[in-house]
Amino acid sequence: MMCRGKGQQNGARSRKNQGGRSGSCALRRRAVLVMMAVYAMWPCSGVVLAWPGVRLSPSEIPQGDPALIRVELKQGETPHVLWMEREVYLIRGVEQTRWYGVLGVDLKTKPGIYPLVVKVSPGPAETKLDVTVVAKDRGVRRLTLPKAMVDLDEPTLERVRMESAVMDKVLAAPATPPAWRGPFRRPVEGSVVGPFGQGSVINEAPRSPHSGVDLKGERGAPVAAMNHGRVVLVADHFFSGRTVVIDHGGAVQSMYFHLDKVLVQEGDVVAKGDVIGLLGATGRATGPHLHLGVRVNGARVDPLALVSVSENME
Repeated sequence: MMCRGKGQQNGARSRKNQGGRSGSCALRRRAVLVMMAVYAMWPCSGVVLAWPGVRLSPSEIPQGDPALIRVELKQGETPHVLWMEREVYLIRGVEQTRWYGVLGVDLKTKPGIYPLVVKVSPGPAETKLDVTVVAKDRGVRRLTLPKAMVDLDEPTLERVRMESAVMDKVLAAPATPPAWRGPFRRPVEGSVVGPFGQGSVINEAPRSPHSGVDLKGERGAPVAAMNHGRVVLVADHFFSGRTVVIDHGGAVQSMYFHLDKVLVQEGDVVAKGDVIGLLGATGRATGPHLHLGVRVNGARVDPLALVSVSENME
């Protein structure tokens, strides 16, 4: 921004107005410095989108990752967000004018630009913001398992089909109001032994990508709920073993597989950090670990990425 006089014509008038122009320039410079300071305070992982008050973190979303949206409005206004033609359920932050929500990009979402629709009520305010989904190579894992665990007989196949239908029904249930609050947490602190999203080759045959993350742990270690919610499934399935599914509301669900023992029942309301079971190796597992899965509006997303992006909430 250039701030200086227009020349030497009418020098007396120029000198008379110089003080006013100098003051104006000082105010402009001060405003720029304030804006720079505000940008410096925003988390590096976020970006302010074209519409005032809307921030997305990260600004470009990899396949299989979640993103945190923050909308800041005036007192009395309420945001409504649509992503991939589904409602994004928002919670109000500590500051009553700030709202948070989680977007999900499924593992198989095609890279490209997708509109994020933000509406505000009361009032006709609405805007569409372009959000980029980028490809992410998550690699391939190769497993060797006993033939009996891979080449299933007909009775076992029928059991697997029935259990899959049960899980699909649970995950497809209508969304309830958000029960989750604040950042999501890791259920166990173990290291990653099976990364999310890897393609799978089992006994040299390609299989579906790994839709959760495997976390190492000792048999019997406590497994905690990622956030507040309600237990919507307790089961013992062929593949996942002793299983718990928690509905956190707002179309966010978490799944805990291979548990040695389940300590909750269907219908229980749990708080973030409550112990829901003990780590084990039930189902199709070669050793003690927790398989942790997350769905956001039906999208399979990396649970540890959800933990990471949610840390930007109050």
